[in-house]
Amino acid sequence: MKNHVYQNGRLIQTNKKFSALKQKQKEWITNELRQRYISAINYPYVKLHPRKRDRVLDEVYDVIVAKDIWIPFHEMKKHYFRKIPSFISSHRKMMEKKEDEKLE
Repeated sequence: MKNHVYQNGRLIQTNKKFSALKQKQKEWITNELRQRYISAINYPYVKLHPRKRDRVLDEVYDVIVAKDIWIPFHEMKKHYFRKIPSFISSHRKMMEKKEDEKLE
């Protein structure tokens, strides 16, 4: 049990991967990250400034901890940075769809 520690009366796996979470948890985390990232974007085609980007990650991680979902911070960070381009492209598509609707 070298990869486990007791924390707050619970046995926690220290080397847990994002893929080890349940599908419902993964989807919830990804949706929460997407919503907060998109709401923080000022310009539709530009990545967030690193401070704002890290603030979004910290906020979501705090919510995850509050929901008693345990995952190491570095795993969350890795997943988040991998998903940022898809967040930007989905936001861009959403903005283009709104513009097309206005023109019609």
